[in-house]
Amino acid sequence: MKRSKTQAVYRFLPEMWISEKDDSERAVSAKIKNWNYIKMSDIYEDFIEGEIKRQVKLFGDRGGDISAFDLSPDTHSFAIVETACNEGIPDIIGEISPLVFYCSSCGAVSDLRNPDAVDKYTWKCKNPDCGKWAVKQLQMIYACECGYAQPIKIPHVQGVKNFKFRPNETQYKMFYRSGNSEKPAEFVQICPNCNSRLVPDNANSGRNYKPFTLKVINLVDQRNGQFYKKGIDAQKTIVCRWFDKLSTADYDEILNNIELAFSDAFKSDAQRRNVKQQVRALIDAGMLPPEMFESAVNNMLQNAPNTKSVERYVAMCDDLFSRKKAENPVGYAEWLSHFSFKLMQYDTLKYAKRIITLEEAIQRQLDMDFIDSPEEVTALNKKMGITNMQVSCDIQIINCTYGYSRRVADPKNSTNKNCRLKLNAYDRTRDGTANLVYGVKLDTEGILFEISQRKIVEWLYENNIISEEQLPDLDDDVSVKKWFAQYVHSDVISMFGEIDDSEKITKNVFALLHSMSHAFMNAAGELSGLSSNSLTEIILVETASIFIYAQTSQGIPLGALSGMAESNYAFFLKKAFDEAKNCVFDPICTERDDTACSACLIIPEISCNHFNAELGRKYLYSIDGVDNPTVGFWEM
Repeated sequence: MKRSKTQAVYRFLPEMWISEKDDSERAVSAKIKNWNYIKMSDIYEDFIEGEIKRQVKLFGDRGGDISAFDLSPDTHSFAIVETACNEGIPDIIGEISPLVFYCSSCGAVSDLRNPDAVDKYTWKCKNPDCGKWAVKQLQMIYACECGYAQPIKIPHVQGVKNFKFRPNETQYKMFYRSGNSEKPAEFVQICPNCNSRLVPDNANSGRNYKPFTLKVINLVDQRNGQFYKKGIDAQKTIVCRWFDKLSTADYDEILNNIELAFSDAFKSDAQRRNVKQQVRALIDAGMLPPEMFESAVNNMLQNAPNTKSVERYVAMCDDLFSRKKAENPVGYAEWLSHFSFKLMQYDTLKYAKRIITLEEAIQRQLDMDFIDSPEEVTALNKKMGITNMQVSCDIQIINCTYGYSRRVADPKNSTNKNCRLKLNAYDRTRDGTANLVYGVKLDTEGILFEISQRKIVEWLYENNIISEEQLPDLDDDVSVKKWFAQYVHSDVISMFGEIDDSEKITKNVFALLHSMSHAFMNAAGELSGLSSNSLTEIILVETASIFIYAQTSQGIPLGALSGMAESNYAFFLKKAFDEAKNCVFDPICTERDDTACSACLIIPEISCNHFNAELGRKYLYSIDGVDNPTVGFWEM
C-alpha cells in the first residue's frame, strides 16, 4: 500500500508494529524491519546533528538511558536518510507479526514458524470440528521501558498443545483442558533484559512506540549553510544581527564574500601591519613625507573594506554577553551554538524568497470589502500581542526521527523500578559509522507570527512571575531582546516532557507561545479546509515566533494557508480569540490544573512537536479559580 513520505517518518519506522488491511480487507499487523534508503542530500547535517545531540542529552539529563548514542562533540554520530523511491522496489520492508492466530468462532489457537508460511489457508480454522474461515491474527505484543519488545507467543504448558482463546472473556489468558476441567494459561512474560513483569498490549498501540521526531527548517540558501559551518565566529555574527549590530546589507555582503570575511588578512592586527608596510613603501619612494606616516595609516584603515570581516561582530557579541562568557566559557559556547541555530531558522522564515506581508493581506481584505479599515486588523494584532504576521512560502522542512522509547516518552514519568526509560537508537549505516536518522523533506508554506517580546515581559511581571528588579528597559528593543536571551533558556525545552518548575520563566513563556500556537492551528484548520492532522508548528522562543504550516502535500498547491491569511486574516484572528476561550467540557476543563483538553487545545500528536506538553487556556485568558497565571495574555 502506498503512503506519503511524511507518513513514513511517523507511522512506518523500524521496530514499530503497524496494522493494515490486506487484499481481502482483513486487518493484519506487521513489524517494520528496515527502509530501502539513500542518504539525504542538499542539507546541512552538522546543523541538524547538533540539535539531535542536544535533545538526546536532555533525555539523559532527565534520568533516561542514552547509552545507545555517541554524543561526542567532534564525532559524526548520525546519518540522515530518506526512502530511495526506486521503481519496483519496496521502500519500507516489514513482516507479518505476531504469528499467533485464533478462530473467532471456536477459539482454537495456532501459530506459524515464520512470516513466509502465512498464506490464504492460514485464515481457515484447523479444528476439524469447525473449519470455518474465521481465523484472526492475535495482534498483541510485549513491550518494556528498557526497549525490549516481542510479539506474543502461545504460553508454554508442559504436555499441552491445544489452546483456546476467547477475547470477549479475557485478553490476557488462553485456556486448555486438564482432565474434565479447563485451566487458564496467562500471557505473562518476564523481560529478559531487566526482569520486569510484562503483560501484552495491542501491537499498534502508540504506547508501545514513541518516536522522537525533530522538525528543522532547512537552510535552502547555500551561503547561509557555508557561513554557519565556519563555527563560533559565524555564530557570534548571527547573534549580532539579531541584536541590530549588523545590517541586512552588511550581512549580505559577508555572505557574498565568506572566505574573505574569515581571512586573516582582514583581521585588524594583520590589516594594520599590511597598511604600515604600504605606507613605508610610499615614504621610501618619496611619494609621502615621513611625518604623514600615522595619519596615512589611519586614513587607509578607515577606508579598508572592514564590513567584509566578521572580527568586529565577534567582539560586539562578546561585549554584549561578557558576563555570561566570563562566568562559564564552555556554557557560553554551547549557548551560542544553540541560540544561533534557532536564529538561522528564524532568518530563513523571516527572509523567505517569497512572502505575503501583513500590509498586502490587509489591502487584499480591503479590496474584497471583508474589512472596513486597516485598524480592524491592527487592533486585533495589538490585543493578541502580534507584532507581525506574514506568509512565508517555499520553505523546506526536514522532518526526521532519530530514536524511540516504549511505553512513555519522558523519563520522569517512568514507573518501572527495574530499569531506566531507554531512548533507543536505530541501526547503524551500512559502513557502521553512524546511527541512522529517518527523514523526509517537505516543501511547504506557512504563517509566521511574531509575538511582542515586550508584552510577554509585561505579562510575566503582571502575574508576579518576574520581579520589578528583573525588568529590562521596556522602551529599548535591544534591552528586551537581551533580557530574553538571559532569562528564557530554550535549551531546556525538550520534545518529550514538561519543563522543570525551576525554570519558571522559560516554562511560562513557552507555555504561552505553545497554547497560542494550538489556538492558531485550530482556527486555521477550520478556515483553510485542512484536517487537524495536516497542520503542525515550529516554536522559536528566542524570537517569540510561531510558524504554523501545512505538513501534507495537498495544502501547498491549493494555497490553503496563504489564501486564508491573505483574504481572511481578520476573521481568523477573531475566530482564534473567541473559540479558544471556551471549551465544550467546561467547567470540568477549567477546573483542571492545565485548563487544556482534546476539545480545546490538545491536538493529535502527529501535529504537535512537543507531545501536547505545557498547554493551557489559562495562559491566554483570565480564568476564575486559576492561581497562576491569574491574568491572561490576550486579556491584558
